[in-house]
Amino acid sequence: MKFLFGGKMTNTDKHNQTTKNHPPMNLDSLESLSSVSPPNMSKPNYTLPTRAPNRTYQSSDLPTILFLSKRGMSRSPLAQEIMRDLLQKSSYFGRIRVSSRGVNVAYNDCSVDGRMQTYASKLGLILHGSAKFATIPELANASLIVSMDADSEDFTKIHKHSIRGQVRPIGIFFSPGSEPYVKDPYDRDEQTDVDVRYDSIIESVTVACNKILSVVPSLVL
Repeated sequence: MKFLFGGKMTNTDKHNQTTKNHPPMNLDSLESLSSVSPPNMSKPNYTLPTRAPNRTYQSSDLPTILFLSKRGMSRSPLAQEIMRDLLQKSSYFGRIRVSSRGVNVAYNDCSVDGRMQTYASKLGLILHGSAKFATIPELANASLIVSMDADSEDFTKIHKHSIRGQVRPIGIFFSPGSEPYVKDPYDRDEQTDVDVRYDSIIESVTVACNKILSVVPSLVL
């Protein structure tokens, strides 16, 4: 090849011409290209649908059984755990939530009765946490409220306009001729045997919870 002015193109001229038309790629450019992953052409980019997770036992959207007692420190936490245990072993497991509250604000955040914890542990139940005062939203959201003593029964009557579910005194779940309420573990004289009092509480609450379980469809679901 000749230039316009008649001269021949040398090898150096050819190299300069090629470099001008195709500038060399620097090392940074090479590294950036090597870091780019090739597109995956084997599968379309979509996510397979997964099975919806099962409801957990304590899901907030479940119908609720709410046990109320004066302090919320012993009787209602015991009833909560006995009822939970019975539900867990039944066909209603995962379909009903159980809770417990006190109706005297003076005991709010007090620890659960240590003696009741010991007695419950013999049944394989664990009572933990602290007493919580029943709030209006909790009363309104409960499907079934079980009052365990005179104080909690009066409490439900005072707040009846806020309650949308059913209210039942625990005495209706006892055997005929029984006392209408669960005995207060703290309201006892010096002659009262502590073991006898706590044993009677556990027995009466167990009887009531079993009876509640047998009528769950009509009261809760």
